[in-house]
Parts: sequence; C-alpha cells; structure tokens
Amino acid sequence: MKKLPLFAKFTVSSLVSAGVDFLFFFLVQKTLENSGHSMTNSIIAATVSARFLSTAVNFLINKFWSFESQQNGTRQVILFTFLFLGKMGASAALVSFLAFLPVPAVTLKIIVDTLLFFVSFIIQKHFIF
Repeated sequence: MKKLPLFAKFTVSSLVSAGVDFLFFFLVQKTLENSGHSMTNSIIAATVSARFLSTAVNFLINKFWSFESQQNGTRQVILFTFLFLGKMGASAALVSFLAFLPVPAVTLKIIVDTLLFFVSFIIQKHFIF
C-alpha cells in the first residue's frame, strides 16, 4: 500500500477530528437538551466538551500517524495546547476584525480557519512534532 504524503495525512487527521467534534457536539447537546437543560447551557457544554475531545483525537492522530513522532509527549502536549488556544483566539479575533466587510461571518470564518489550517500544519511540522 502506498504511503500517504504528510500533508494528506494531516488533512485526514483534521477531517476525522472535525467529524468527532460535530458528532460529539450533536450527541452531548441533544442528550443535555432532552434531560431538561436549557438550549444555551446544552450548546455551551456540548461545544466545550466536543472541542476538547476532538483536539485530543487530533493530537493523537497527528503524533502517532501523521507525523509519526517519537519525541517527548509532554512537551508536545504543552505546545499543542498553546497552538490550540492560539488558533481559537486568532480565529475569533480575525473573524471579528474582518466583520466590517460585506461578507457573511460564516464565510469569513471559513476563510480565516482555512488559513489557520495551513499555519497550524507548518507550526506542527516544524515546532511540535
């Protein structure tokens, strides 16, 4: 079987993580809503828990499959956490900053997050794994 190029593996990892994020969000949000929690509380809890789970999945797939890293896992977890927080902050800040443009916010988010995807690949390749 032909080995996938690094960037293709990174892309697959991101897609799997996005799938985990959406699926877990859906399951948690519906479970909480059906058990009597408010819509707002169920959305917040589902968003946070799904994002943490999908980030852990993304880290593990990238470490062991995408980048096939044998380096210190503790250092990598710390750096990956900073990257995760930085990407989240950069996404919110850039989408908010660009909100003056006559473009729907979701379109801005897609553009910004796509750019951050490439930045994340470079940072993970050169500094984390």
